[in-house]
Amino acid sequence: MLDARLNFKQQVEHICTKASAVRVSLSRLMPNVGGPKQIRRSLLSSIVTSILTYGISVWANALRIQRTRRRVASVYRLSALRVASAFRTVSEDAVCVIAGMLPIGILAEERQVFYRQRGSSAMSPDAA
Repeated sequence: MLDARLNFKQQVEHICTKASAVRVSLSRLMPNVGGPKQIRRSLLSSIVTSILTYGISVWANALRIQRTRRRVASVYRLSALRVASAFRTVSEDAVCVIAGMLPIGILAEERQVFYRQRGSSAMSPDAA
C-alpha cells in the first residue's frame, strides 16, 4: 500500500496493527512467568517477525524515517520481550541479544540485500 508521498506509511501502519494483534494473542499463550520454554517462545515469535518482514525488501527504506522505525521496532521489541521473558524496562538492543533475535533494522537491511542480489544474479548472463 502506497500513500500519496510514496513513503509506505499506510503499509507500515497496516502491518504493525496486524502484527500487534497477533502478538497480543500469542502473549496469552506465553505469559512472562512460567509458560513455554524459550525455544517455543521464539517459534511463536517468528509469526510476528514474519508478518513484520513480509515484503520488507521493498519498503525497507521507509525504516529510515524515525517515526516509522519506532513503530515497527516497538511491536518487534514487545515480541522479543516475550521470548526473553524480560520486563518492559529492558532496552531493544539488550532484549534482542537475550532473545537471540536480530534487531529489526538489521533484519530489514539483510533482506533488502538478499533481494537485490537475487534480482541482479537473475539478470546477469552468467547466471545460466
